[in-house]
Amino acid sequence: MKLPINEQYRISSDAHQWILQKTRTRKGVKDWESITFHGDLDDLIKDLGNRMVRESDATTLAEALVAIENVTTTLSQALTTQQETLKETSLGRMNDEG
Repeated sequence: MKLPINEQYRISSDAHQWILQKTRTRKGVKDWESITFHGDLDDLIKDLGNRMVRESDATTLAEALVAIENVTTTLSQALTTQQETLKETSLGRMNDEG
């Protein structure tokens, strides 16, 4: 499974864990690097949110609060889009079977 969050991050998974990946460029080619591994999706999302806020350009508390709001919006939109895609896929399968 690969769930894009933005141009910089995506969530991947295998049979045992959730993986946070970040883009990098190697020899002029965009690639994804696995940076953290989590047993629980909620833990990954919390880690990603914290990471995105820490990497923001905020220099004041007010800017940090705006960064938190922006990160929350980004994660919410990305995960809502993925949830809708999964629902549509499930409904399509049910209609094909029924």
